[in-house]
Amino acid sequence: MDATDSPLFTRRDGSAWFVNVLGGLKRGGAWRMPRDMWFVSLVGGANLDLTSAELPESPVLSKVSLVGGVSLVLPQDVAVEVEGFRLFGGVRVQAGAVPATRTLKIREYSVAGGVHVRRG
Repeated sequence: MDATDSPLFTRRDGSAWFVNVLGGLKRGGAWRMPRDMWFVSLVGGANLDLTSAELPESPVLSKVSLVGGVSLVLPQDVAVEVEGFRLFGGVRVQAGAVPATRTLKIREYSVAGGVHVRRG
């Protein structure tokens, strides 16, 4: 998937679901992140650049896969909370340089994957 792909479906509650059997989700540039974004795949991760994205109030990213992690590039003023489960893989979060104005919650569930957050 690339930045022109649409979610498989969007619910009235504002959640957007991206589903793929093989392959990941990649987004960057100017785009609007859904309030509750789900990515489900057998094999594939989420690679998101949120430095130019419009973020909602209290955004949540949920990723479920057998193999694949989450790689994010965030603005300096966005804090991160990570929860979930991964059998193989870790969590690396680069601290922001300025006080956080909002928090992105990441829920990542995989057998082999991890979460890597860096600042843009």
